[in-house]
This record gives sequence, structure tokens and C-alpha cells, in this order.
Amino acid sequence: VTHLAFEDPAENDMAISTRPMRQEVAYVNPPPGVSWDEDGPGLICTDLDVGVYFRPEVGGKILVGSVEPQCDEDYHIYPDDPEAVYPGRELSTLTDQWTNQVYRLALRMPSLNLPDSQSAQGCSACYDVTEDWVPIYDKSSLPGFYMAIGTSGNQFKNAGVVGRLMRELIEATEGGQDLDSNPLDFQMQRIPCGG
Repeated sequence: VTHLAFEDPAENDMAISTRPMRQEVAYVNPPPGVSWDEDGPGLICTDLDVGVYFRPEVGGKILVGSVEPQCDEDYHIYPDDPEAVYPGRELSTLTDQWTNQVYRLALRMPSLNLPDSQSAQGCSACYDVTEDWVPIYDKSSLPGFYMAIGTSGNQFKNAGVVGRLMRELIEATEGGQDLDSNPLDFQMQRIPCGG
């Protein structure tokens, strides 16, 4: 995108880059007698002991992802073409990562019915990651262009806070505040339920 915004590359002051990283998640049915639909527990859990996170998913399913435990080999794939993860393309097939995630969830939910290869469900997608895995929330040198990028897929739970942060950052900058010499003092506040 920055190549399109700047005719002269010397004008681009973006010193940090992002790149796409393939990631996959699994979808499984909840254990018998457990409801994960809109009337279910609605919890989001990160289990560092078994190396997964899980949360309710559309259709009463459980979404399971990896927290990348140290015992796993590095399975990061940085495709040249991020669209290669789309259905039917070369990087869309579920891998051993899917199997590991589902089996690890079964360690916490012993009554979980393990899907067979015919009923495996999941998806792959690309996250945008920075070189140091720290997201960028800032203005650019292109007037009126702001960035909330490089979130590595782990910032979904911060979306409400990031939205408020970006609003304050944009309002301050557009109001004339030089954030490089006078950084934004962002105050975290509890977001009321439903707000």
C-alpha cells in the first residue's frame, strides 16, 4: 500500500514493515450436554498448560486456536501471496496444527468427541505481523492516513480499546497536537456492557 501512496519512495518514512503470516483454527462441536450457542457460557479461555485458546463460534461450535507453546516446532508460514490461504488454494488445507489444537482441547474437555478426517472443520487465514510482533497504532506521513496494523492476530480481544485509542489519536492529531513531541495520554476505562 505504501508503494501506491508515495510516488517517490524517499518520501515514505515507514521504517517498520509488516508481512502476512498463515494461521489456522479448528471448529469442533461442544461435548455432549454442553451448549456453546447464544445461551451458553460465552467464555473465552486461554489455556497455557495445553497450548490453546478457545471460544464460542457461530453455530454452537467451539473455535480452537494455538498459543504457540514452546514444545511445538515453528510452523509459521509467510506466503508471498496472502490469497494462497483462500479456499481451494495451495495453503488452504488444514494441517497437523489443526490436529494438535483439537487433541489439546480434548485434554481439558475429556468428553469432547474428536472429529474424524471427514468431519474436520476449520479455516486458515493470514495475520499481518510486524518484525517485532508489536502492533502499530499511529499516524503516517501521508496526511489523514492512520494505521492500526501488525496486530499478529492476537489483538481481536482488544478491538474495543483499540477503536477508542485510534479515535483519540486521530482527534488529537487532527486538532494540532504533535504526538512525537507530546505523546497521547490514553486513559483505559472499563467499557460498559453493550457499549
